[in-house]
Amino acid sequence: MCSYLPENSEYLLLLASSTLVFSGLLWRMIKNYSSTILMCPTEENQFLVDHCPSLNEYRPTPWIFNGHLMTIFGTLIRPNPQHQFERVLLTVDDHGGTVAIDWHRRPYRHQPILVILHGLTGGSEESYVRWMISCASEKLDVCCVVVHARGCGRSQLTTPTAFSAAITDDIRASFKYIRSLVGEQTPIFTVGYSLGAGILTKYLGEEGDRCLLQGAIICCACFDMMLSTNQLEQWFNALLYNRQLTKNLLRYLRRHEQHFNHTNSKVNLQNAYQSRTIREYDQHVIIPTYGFRDVEHYYSVASSNQWLKHIRVPALILSAIDDPICSIDGLPIRDVSENPNIITVQTPEGGHVSYLQGWWPRSYSYDNIVVIEYIRARLKQLNYEWNADTNEQIFIDVNQF
Repeated sequence: MCSYLPENSEYLLLLASSTLVFSGLLWRMIKNYSSTILMCPTEENQFLVDHCPSLNEYRPTPWIFNGHLMTIFGTLIRPNPQHQFERVLLTVDDHGGTVAIDWHRRPYRHQPILVILHGLTGGSEESYVRWMISCASEKLDVCCVVVHARGCGRSQLTTPTAFSAAITDDIRASFKYIRSLVGEQTPIFTVGYSLGAGILTKYLGEEGDRCLLQGAIICCACFDMMLSTNQLEQWFNALLYNRQLTKNLLRYLRRHEQHFNHTNSKVNLQNAYQSRTIREYDQHVIIPTYGFRDVEHYYSVASSNQWLKHIRVPALILSAIDDPICSIDGLPIRDVSENPNIITVQTPEGGHVSYLQGWWPRSYSYDNIVVIEYIRARLKQLNYEWNADTNEQIFIDVNQF
């Protein structure tokens, strides 16, 4: 017996490892993944929760066992759905600044609209955006439209003004444009991801009772910019996320550098291109562009946590506790719990803008299903119905703006 063990140690090691892996997967298949739901106990909120069964639990892909793996695989594992868009370049300020608005298809009159706001330097080419469009089109038959930040989505800047997490004027102008096309009676919903979710939160709070939307989903938002920046500067996150995100920002800057390389530019490109972190990029680009005192001032203004208590339209906040990029610790629990318009769902896992599910996640993610259920519940709450067979499509002049 003693001589048998050394001779077959490699098989025993393989057996032990396989048993450990199998046991771990089995445990993840049967364990409890209940979400934490925070809300004011109103009849309206209870109606929404009752009609959104997915809010109670998110079951992640069993072999993706932490937030880092979930975040990484979320960008790699699913194929990118193919969609065609009609693009409108919308003028959003008196200086000629524009944003790109991509219509997935022309809406029918009175057809509900879903506006999608992307994350940092993203756009309608991103996988998570396209999967949201696929899911919404198939399961809910809403018209999807992607609103880009300035210069994103392969669009060109028209002024020397980069996008900023503190500025909501661009999406405000975009929502007004969409409302002017579809009319006052058509429901408009929006889902924002990551940076787009933070800007959306700030917009909702600023607008208050004037808000043009019938509902919003805030997914993986950064509520405290300083907290999230500090988290991204921890050594592991700095290597894995901060470096790549900064490279994306510098790529954005190089693509539009013709606006910043003249002598009276507020941005010093030589200094900006030396940035190695998001904080340094903000210091060299955002601070001089918008006139903030320093990075701390910018992050204070851009943080959306201070606006949650002012939201006056139904809003769903979806965040993962293991999100490695936008820390859930920045969420002011008291403010969201006391606001009757907000439902907050915190899932134990999910990563950042990922939420993969199933053994081999090649289709809709958990956040896609949540968005569909929430919009469907809101439409039912509003007693809103429409029929495409009896409606004409709305004309969109892609050359007008």
